[in-house]
Amino acid sequence: MLVLPANCGDGSKQPAVTSKLPEIDYQQQLQRELEGILSRIEGAGRVTVMLTLDDDAEIVYASNEETSRRTTSEEDSQGGVRQQLEYDSRGQLVIVQTGNQEEPVIEKIIKPRVRGVLVVAAGADNPLIRERLTHAVQGVLAVPAYKITVQKGE
Repeated sequence: MLVLPANCGDGSKQPAVTSKLPEIDYQQQLQRELEGILSRIEGAGRVTVMLTLDDDAEIVYASNEETSRRTTSEEDSQGGVRQQLEYDSRGQLVIVQTGNQEEPVIEKIIKPRVRGVLVVAAGADNPLIRERLTHAVQGVLAVPAYKITVQKGE
């Protein structure tokens, strides 16, 4: 295992190193899965789904963090006390070497949040079907109803 420095201490807490992942595959996968499940709702008919996402997915890489704290107190001849508090933080990105390749260790991947959902369904002219589609999207994506639009399609 190889460890490379990611940041050096200047007294402030440094966040974990992150980078962006393309969201298109994730977005298309969610849309396809929703279309498949929503079209199985009785009376929905043919369903098409469009999603908008808040942001890109992020990768958080593992890092070794070391923090220290030191307090110094000084008292002057007149009884006054001066306290000095010093923080130091250091971090190193964790790198794994496999063969001739070095790769950072991924701690977690944060998926983007769904901003809005448009559902176009052949059976959406029926208010009961529209309600069922809305509730299904709410349940699957944990998105509030005001972010979901259901429209009649062909």
